[in-house]
Amino acid sequence: MKVFGLTIAKEVYMTIIILVLSFVIEKVLKSIVRKTFNPNKKHKNFDSRKVSTISSLLCSIVKYVVWILSVLSLLGLYGVNTAALITGLGVVSLVIGLAFQDILKDILVGISIIFENWFAVGDFVQIGDFSGTIMSLGLKSTRIQAYTGEVKILSNRNIIEVINYSLDKTLAIVDIPVGYETKLDKVEKILQVAAATMKEKIPMLVEEPQVLGVQELADSSVIFRIIGKCKPAQHFEAQRKMKKEFKNVLDKNGIKIPYPQIEVHHEK
Repeated sequence: MKVFGLTIAKEVYMTIIILVLSFVIEKVLKSIVRKTFNPNKKHKNFDSRKVSTISSLLCSIVKYVVWILSVLSLLGLYGVNTAALITGLGVVSLVIGLAFQDILKDILVGISIIFENWFAVGDFVQIGDFSGTIMSLGLKSTRIQAYTGEVKILSNRNIIEVINYSLDKTLAIVDIPVGYETKLDKVEKILQVAAATMKEKIPMLVEEPQVLGVQELADSSVIFRIIGKCKPAQHFEAQRKMKKEFKNVLDKNGIKIPYPQIEVHHEK
């Protein structure tokens, strides 16, 4: 009984040691990966976007490998023939492949995303009807955070079509409505003068905005369109700032922007 008790105690101690070592090894390896693939350092073959993505993926691989080896060690500790178990896995590989085919698809798509440069950690993307910044890319899933804070977790296999706003310069498009009674040549000149100094006021613009002219003759207004090239994924902020600047300019020149009005008549 004493020997049995010592055996049980040894197994408990070894279980604790294996779990602690697995936790420590995972942390150490992840730390090495993050230091090696630090996006703040210069890498010859990869840009900072891809470096962050590779770091995220390698950390995911480290986690899976460490804990699979940990489970195998624990099984061996409790008398399970792990060599026979691993050999047996080859016999049932077809069954496992069918059972875990979705996971395999996730892994393959995750690798494809990196090598085909669909997106990287930090990119602003739209997948389906959800827009946000890529937080992480793992072997099985991708996390996207909207600017309002929501986080969407997608299985990699479900990522079919992606709109990536961070691969190249984006275009800020601003439509300015003015009344039909306004002199259009005067409005266009005012907008052009304002656009010529817009780049100094809005740092995300990479060049001065262009006034394209009349875009549409709407029901109650004439709409002018202005476009401006921006730094990747910063067109939304640029549009907000451009609208503010153009509104202030039009106010200073006494040009009103039409808005719906309701007339109420009281019968005597």
